[in-house]
Amino acid sequence: MNLKNDYLDNGKPVHRKSYCAFLDVLGFSDRIKENAKSVANANALLQTFHDILTTQLKSLEEETTWSKLYLKSFTDNVILAHPQFSHDLESEFGFIIDSLISFQLQMVLNGFFIRGGLTVGELYMDANVVFGQALIDAHDLESKVADTPTVVLSNDVMSLVNSHLDYYSSKAHAPQNRHVLVNSDGRYFINYLSGSILGSYDREEVHWHSLEQHKERIEENLQKYKIFPKVFAKYAWSAAYHNYFCELVCDYSGYDPKVKISSKNTQISFSRIANSEIAMPHNDVVI
Repeated sequence: MNLKNDYLDNGKPVHRKSYCAFLDVLGFSDRIKENAKSVANANALLQTFHDILTTQLKSLEEETTWSKLYLKSFTDNVILAHPQFSHDLESEFGFIIDSLISFQLQMVLNGFFIRGGLTVGELYMDANVVFGQALIDAHDLESKVADTPTVVLSNDVMSLVNSHLDYYSSKAHAPQNRHVLVNSDGRYFINYLSGSILGSYDREEVHWHSLEQHKERIEENLQKYKIFPKVFAKYAWSAAYHNYFCELVCDYSGYDPKVKISSKNTQISFSRIANSEIAMPHNDVVI
């Protein structure tokens, strides 16, 4: 039984200023199409996705049961929200970012890359309804801005994060500095690989097996989509992110340079017409 009523006022639904994340599994529609011709393959994909998503959603639900986090899922989309309770929204950011990092990391390690947007604004949410500008903005971020496997932050959330950094005597030691990175275009995105760092700040260790799995999932997709340049570029970005994170944690015990992805795997191939084995372009894959 859900006893939370943050979006009710005297029993009536009202908007509350909230963080809202809209998440989508990258390329899931194409994976369904790929397996549609074989019932066995379609069922295998369904069972794999169902098991993984159910496990991760259960974990999220356990986090949201006794907190102010709200969760809703449908098909391959997940919405996560947190209403405001503090004057500056910093604590709320911490709660929702921790959940997003955990969910995105585990989904990616199981082969399902996530794209999404995190916004802040007016929202209403319960077990049946999600309503408000924050949801529209989060969906727009996911569909129009996040063109790589990332969960990007809206301008308003970026401004909030910047203001939160000012609370710390050393911005380098602020939790936001670990959990959020800046893309080459200046857009902030969630550093989900920070979830592979375990322990407290004074006794930390890296779960290297997670980074090895992350490398494998990216290399699988680089190989799979090497003849589809637009899709290949998305996973080449993931490879660059992976390697950047490896550089951030190279001083931790147990580091092995082999955990990084070779630049050979991210190179785009060209050929002369006379030497090409591909007579016509392949069908487009849109993810």
